Amino acid sequence: MVLNLVRNEGVPALAYSLHDASVLWPCSLKILHSGLQFVVSLEHSISIPGVDHKQLVIHRYEGDNMMPGNILLRNVDVPLSDQSLRNIARHGQPRPRTLFLTLKSPCSVWYPHSFGKEVSSIHTRFHDLLAWARATEVCILFDTNWLGINNLSHLESAVEGSQQLTGLPVLPQFARLYQQADWSVLNLVRDASCEALPSIEDAVHDAPPPYVHVSSKRARKNRTSLTPDSDSPLPKRLFQDAQCAPSSTERATSPLSSGSNPRAPSTATAQVDVLQDIVTSAVEKVLPDMLRAQVPEILRELLAGASSPSLSPRPHSVQITDALNDPPSHKPIPTPAAAFRAIISTHAETHIQRILTDAVDRASELHDTAGVEFDEYLDDTRLEFAALKEDNIAAFNSDCNDKLDEFKDRLVEEKDEAEIELEERADKVVLKTLDVLGTVDNVVCWRCKCKCLHGAKDRQSEWEQGRRSRSLPL
Repeated sequence: MVLNLVRNEGVPALAYSLHDASVLWPCSLKILHSGLQFVVSLEHSISIPGVDHKQLVIHRYEGDNMMPGNILLRNVDVPLSDQSLRNIARHGQPRPRTLFLTLKSPCSVWYPHSFGKEVSSIHTRFHDLLAWARATEVCILFDTNWLGINNLSHLESAVEGSQQLTGLPVLPQFARLYQQADWSVLNLVRDASCEALPSIEDAVHDAPPPYVHVSSKRARKNRTSLTPDSDSPLPKRLFQDAQCAPSSTERATSPLSSGSNPRAPSTATAQVDVLQDIVTSAVEKVLPDMLRAQVPEILRELLAGASSPSLSPRPHSVQITDALNDPPSHKPIPTPAAAFRAIISTHAETHIQRILTDAVDRASELHDTAGVEFDEYLDDTRLEFAALKEDNIAAFNSDCNDKLDEFKDRLVEEKDEAEIELEERADKVVLKTLDVLGTVDNVVCWRCKCKCLHGAKDRQSEWEQGRRSRSLPL
C-alpha cells in the first residue's frame, strides 16, 4: 500500500540547488513511500500571460533515479528569515529539516496539457524552473511537524537505507491533467528564448501581398474556332464547352489579343467588378435582416430536434399517385431565401454540434478533475484527523502523566503526615498509661513502705529518653 507521508495537496517547502543556495524556490512538497518505492514531487505555481489561474509545473524525483546512500535528512545549513520560516511552519514550535537528494540524471518535468507543445513560448519563469530542474543535487527544506511521528519514522527508514529505491507508476488521473516534458525539447528552450523577435517593419515586409497587388489571374483557353465567317451573321451567343467553362466564383475576363497592351484593363473586367460591388452592397444590406428573421426559427428547429417536413418520408402509394397525376415538369429552382435557409441550417447545426461536443468534453474533464480533487480532499481529511488524533492522544497522555505524578507526590506527603500524627497519638497514649501506672505504684508503695516510686520514675524517664532518641533523625 502506497503511503502518502504528507497531505495530498502537499505541504509548503523551500527547494534549492546544492551549488546555488542563494535562490530558495517556494513549492509544495509531496512524498510517497511504500517499501522500497519512494517518490518526491515538488509543485511550483507560475503565472502565464493570458491565463487567469496559475498553472502548476511539477518536478518528480523517482526513487530509481536517486543515488543509494546519498539520500539524507539533515539539519538546516542555510540562513532562513523569520518570514520564510513562518511560511513553511505548521503550528507550534517549528522543526525544520533538509531532505538532500543526489540524482543520477535530471528529474522529470510535468506541465498541464493546456501548455501544448510550444514549450519555448511559455513565460520566462518556466525557463528558470527548467534551469533549476537540471540540478542533480537538490535540497528540500520543510517542517517535519507536517509528517507526524509515524510518518517521520517512515521517511527516516527510507532515506537511511543503502538499497536502491524504485519509483511509482503515474496515476491515470494525473496523466490526464499533465504531460511529461521531453528533455530533448527542453534543452532547446534556452536557445529559443534568447532569439530576438522580428521587428514590426520586418513582419510587414514579410507579409503576403494584398489581393489588389496580384498581377495575374488564371489563364483561360481562347476558342478561335468559333469565330464566324465574314459571310455568315454573328450568332447572338457563343457557347463554350465544359472544359473551358469558368467556375461560379471566377470573374469573367476577355482574352487579350496578341497586339493589345497586357497592362490595359479590359472593359468586361471593369463591368464585372462594378457588378460585383453592386451585388456585395446589396447582400450587405439584405443579409442582417434575413439573418434576424431566419436564425431564431432555425435554432428552434435544431434545438427542438424537429425534422424538416421535406425530409419526412411520404407513403409509397401517395408518391405513385402524385407521379401519375402531376404532369412532367422540371425540378423547381429553389428561391434565394430557401437556399440561404438551407446553408444557414447546415452551418448552424455543425456549429451547435461542435459546441455540444466541446461542452461534453469540458464537462467530462471537470468531472474527472472534481473526482481527483474530492479523493485528494478525503485523503487530506483522513490525514488531518489522524494527525489530530495523535496530537490529542499525546496531550491526553501528558496530562495523565502529570496528574499521576502529582497524585504520587500528594500521597507520599499525606503518608508522612499520617505517620507523624500516628506516632504523636501513640506517644500520648503511652504517656497517659505511664501516668496511670505511676499513680497506682504510689498508692501501693505508700502502704508497703518500699521504694517502688523511685523505680516508676526511672522507667518513665527511660521511656521519654527512648522516645526522644527515636524521633531524632539518623
